[in-house]
Amino acid sequence: MENENNKRRSRVTCEVARRKNKNKKHWLRTVKLFHSRQRRMLHRKRLLKRRNNRPNSNNCNLVTNEYTKNNIFLTEDDSLRIILPRNLDFDENFESTTSFFNHIRSAVFKKQKIGCIAFDNIRDISPAAALVLAAEIDQWKKQQSRPGERIRANVASWDENIKRLLCQMGYFDLLKMTRPESELHEKNTVFFPFKRGCVNGVDDGGSIARELRIDVERKIGNSINRHCLFEGISEAITNVGQHAYPIKYFLKDKNWWLSASYNFVSTKLHVIFYDQGVGIPKTLPTSEFYEDFKEFFSQWTDSQKIKAAMELGRSATGRGERGKGLQNLVAFARAHREGQLSIYSLRGMFKQKFSYDGLGHQEEQELKDSKTSIGGTLIEWSVTLAI
Repeated sequence: MENENNKRRSRVTCEVARRKNKNKKHWLRTVKLFHSRQRRMLHRKRLLKRRNNRPNSNNCNLVTNEYTKNNIFLTEDDSLRIILPRNLDFDENFESTTSFFNHIRSAVFKKQKIGCIAFDNIRDISPAAALVLAAEIDQWKKQQSRPGERIRANVASWDENIKRLLCQMGYFDLLKMTRPESELHEKNTVFFPFKRGCVNGVDDGGSIARELRIDVERKIGNSINRHCLFEGISEAITNVGQHAYPIKYFLKDKNWWLSASYNFVSTKLHVIFYDQGVGIPKTLPTSEFYEDFKEFFSQWTDSQKIKAAMELGRSATGRGERGKGLQNLVAFARAHREGQLSIYSLRGMFKQKFSYDGLGHQEEQELKDSKTSIGGTLIEWSVTLAI
């Protein structure tokens, strides 16, 4: 009897020891697994921090500058979070505005995921900047790898005026977001929905230009110069088709975008045209010896090349029917008592201002060059209508 009790106690003792050993091994495995996970998380955080703080490098996924370094981030899943600045305007804030747009364009080229574009901070956006931003997002939407992918946006935190203008321009449809339930009443400025055209596409550029002209007249009346407006837009579309997109251009979709805005108080109409081609400075011929000399020594800036393109008889095709160069662009601005033609291409800006004082037309020109490129060509007509 006593031997049986001893055997029973021995078996119990062995079982307790075995279970303790098993629990100890399980606990050790759990601790090792926990520390392994902690090390992996710490390693990922270090890599992410090192990547975001790394200086400009071709191997770096995120390259920022002084304007974007505090507003563009890489999240843990390697998607971009872009916080747009307070002011998007090529006249007042060119370097910052183009820097943010270039990041979106770079994401399209690299097929990088954009997780969020935050509009919350925007308090002022010019018609031209709004169109270029729409074009960049439009290209991203068409070239994304996953068709159902969306850019997240917290619409409730947007400024009411910005929400209204972007809604009018078609951003909610572009981003596949639900339109605001509350009625967004029209204020002093109205934006017209942007229109997209394609080089050698199904849609006729002339019909798209007529659609915009009809939309503008329906809103403000028949006080615009139809012929000059149509000629100017047609000239821009023709130049895109002939020069902007070479055969071996990196973008598959060779598009252009068109929009307009009108201010009821100042009676000022803005018509904007944008393409993402190689730019006027790169398509301008340099057939004269002196021009080749200046270009070789980098003494001729992009703005000077745009000005040269506006001169009579300067055409990259060399054909007689194109002999007026880009002069058809000027007619719409000159046909009003106050008008302005602004051309941004790559790093250059060229403006022509026209005014009529009762005795004759006064003309002023302005040239300016910047550090960053607008990534194509932007043409803006700004005229004061006699209502």
